[in-house]
Amino acid sequence: MVEMRERSLEEVKALSREEAVEIMQHAGIVGAGGGGFPTYFKYKRPLPHLIVNATESEPGYWGDKLLHKVYLKEFLQLFEAMKEIFEFEQISLGVHEKDREWYAEYEDYVDEGIYDIRYVPDTYALGEEKTLVKHATDKRVPLFTNNPDGTRRPGMPPDVGIVVNNSETLLNVYRALFLGRPVTTVFFTVFGMEEHIMELKAYEAPVGTPVREILEISGIDLERQIAGASNVVGEDDSTERYVVADGGPYINDILDSRDIMSGEACIRRTTNSLLLIPEGRQTKEYARHIKTKPPKDGFVSLVGKVSEVRVPLAGGPLTPGTPLVSEGDEVAYEQKIAEPAERGFSIGVWASLAGRVTSVGGGIISISGTARDEEQERSPAELQEQYA
Repeated sequence: MVEMRERSLEEVKALSREEAVEIMQHAGIVGAGGGGFPTYFKYKRPLPHLIVNATESEPGYWGDKLLHKVYLKEFLQLFEAMKEIFEFEQISLGVHEKDREWYAEYEDYVDEGIYDIRYVPDTYALGEEKTLVKHATDKRVPLFTNNPDGTRRPGMPPDVGIVVNNSETLLNVYRALFLGRPVTTVFFTVFGMEEHIMELKAYEAPVGTPVREILEISGIDLERQIAGASNVVGEDDSTERYVVADGGPYINDILDSRDIMSGEACIRRTTNSLLLIPEGRQTKEYARHIKTKPPKDGFVSLVGKVSEVRVPLAGGPLTPGTPLVSEGDEVAYEQKIAEPAERGFSIGVWASLAGRVTSVGGGIISISGTARDEEQERSPAELQEQYA
């Protein structure tokens, strides 16, 4: 395995395609904006064009815009390195027309020949990569294409020479290649379908954090405000109750209140937002009217500030990794706890919390926090300064 360590820009640019792909796989990087497809697989063969999907179509979302404000220099370094490693002829940042102001700083660097910005219509495209390719280029991804064995499959951007990755996915690539840091956290927002429900909040939280803890940190009274969570509220109580969705107004998974209360509902590697919906309402009916403001504090780090995590060994198309720990083991933050499986799509898995392994099974490694180590006490920004 290629060493996970801090690297300078020149050292990263000197990596071979195979070495960079191996780092991505062992770092546990998957598509953070959709179905969790393993990122390393997209870079195994040469393709001429990389498109960074920063369109963030779901109403109310702020993640991409915040990430590009906070980590602009990191993205620019990554673009330069990836053009060298993967021999891209072009790297493009795909942005909605309405978000031009948020990406204005990038315009100062376009002429340096590393990448360009492609502004696309403000239409909702279900986060579909094919639509982004259509609007950002003169190419069209085929509806279907033939496999070498004669079978057919849905067309994908690589069929027309394009790799598409979203912003958080590529920030994870930066962290792996430059800082030697694996995926242990997720960036996401928490907001209500209507403004009066709650002020939008943005977090960077450990992978596998129980949704229950996130809601409590956000100021939600679980017993009184989460629909179906408890029977203690009297019929005459006027407290509005909410259903919680992992996702946005259009595409989401409605979380069972019993799973929320038990701690089984957790933050996934693909979680972009937790959305609070008034009980009995349909999200799509109100999606066009959702208005949110950027969080005053930006992303608040919850690293080292949660009591437990349930880290998944797989998800989406992934084959579960092979555990390296057993129940009762003490693990450190960012310790590797599972190796990629030898077959299928599989990634390395790392501890997102320092503590004791409480269970291994069912595709989950559960860890209960026992102490906050030095790494966890410091914010991601402080950790980055260490490696700068």
